Amino acid sequence: MTIEVVPYDPEWKSWFCEIKKSVLNKVQDIVVDIVHVGSTSIVGMSAKPIIDIDIVVDNWNDFAELVKRLDSLGYKHVGDLGIAQREAFKCILPTKYSHHLYVIQKDSTAYRNHTLLKKHLQENPKDFRRYSDLKIKLSETAKKREDYWKLKTELILEFLEAEGLSKEELDKVRTENI
Repeated sequence: MTIEVVPYDPEWKSWFCEIKKSVLNKVQDIVVDIVHVGSTSIVGMSAKPIIDIDIVVDNWNDFAELVKRLDSLGYKHVGDLGIAQREAFKCILPTKYSHHLYVIQKDSTAYRNHTLLKKHLQENPKDFRRYSDLKIKLSETAKKREDYWKLKTELILEFLEAEGLSKEELDKVRTENI
């Protein structure tokens, strides 16, 4: 199986904005924010051309309503996929842009992982390059997607530790990534 990692595309930001607009119109009254995360959100970063989107919630009180509203847009809830306080949704309708959509708890380790990794890579050019180079190398050598994710984990954990994640949080990220 080939993992496609391509050079940064400035269009990724507009792809995110278009997806966000369509979703926000349906959920804005029950969510905190909709955030572009992952490598496509970092200017200059090589990435798989798939937009990662976090719909951020304060708590799960409105989750059932959120599931209904996302369903009306063609998104089916597929569970947490092994990541606590992050629920995944799959778009079952034809889409213009490839993307992953998650509902995520604002104060969760999963959300801190997403936001702190992005922050770290934006603020540390040397680590930005290390991460980008690793992604490109793994896209050429990893046999399965799971291998690609697992082999990035230790470097990600190094960056998250530098951003202040606790040992418990790092252990949780390690376990969930693997």
